[in-house]
Amino acid sequence: MAEAELNGVRIYYTESGEGLPYVFCNGLGGNSAGFVAEDLPWYAGRFRTVAWDQRGLGQSGPAGKYSLPLYAADLAALLDHLEIERAVVHGVSWGGVLTQRFALDYPDRCAAIVLDSTSSEVNVGASENWYARGEVARLGPEAVAERELAPAFEGHETVSSAPRWPEVVPEHVDSYIAQARATASLREHPMTPYLGDIGCPTLIVAGGNDVVAGAGGSVVISRQIANAELHVLDGVGHGVYRDARDEFRALLLAFLEGANLT
Repeated sequence: MAEAELNGVRIYYTESGEGLPYVFCNGLGGNSAGFVAEDLPWYAGRFRTVAWDQRGLGQSGPAGKYSLPLYAADLAALLDHLEIERAVVHGVSWGGVLTQRFALDYPDRCAAIVLDSTSSEVNVGASENWYARGEVARLGPEAVAERELAPAFEGHETVSSAPRWPEVVPEHVDSYIAQARATASLREHPMTPYLGDIGCPTLIVAGGNDVVAGAGGSVVISRQIANAELHVLDGVGHGVYRDARDEFRALLLAFLEGANLT
């Protein structure tokens, strides 16, 4: 584990293993701790694996500004710091949104990308729910009190219907809100029209039982990226890499071999 001052922000990261660089980007409001504790040994046994905490989250420091391009710029700066020219970048949920932005802004830095349980656009229901997540973090449950949010798709667990939502510690609230609002903004500012510019090999995975993001967004992405491979796993929930470890890892290794990266 280490820290680096990048773009004026203290960024915390963990690096382990050798070989093909592989960077993991966590979901909305999360950090790298779970991946490091539960998954890093497997990845580090095969790749030079990097897991990092995004600005304002986990053990990284706070920032004066937060935006999707800034999170992507932090990742580029981290690769520079580690002297990594190109990497396989794996983003889960919000991390997949970040990874799409990174692949569009820094195409030469991507050996391949892995998009797990994510979207390039959202509908009205999804947008309102993602925005409401940020408001709950800012104001507490009263932000959605006596309000019934419409589901974005059949089976969607909305903010108002969820049994509970994780509490966000005060020092992480600003970054959490920024990520929630950036995801909500994919309704008015989708990345879908630009995904055809992504030329690197792309693995897209989704869970058929994903009640957070659904699988539809993954299908949309797969239709825009020419060099994309899509897998929707029946019975699997949000975060395929974690919810179906053995299946995902087999798909990943086969994908990387087919892309001549192993």
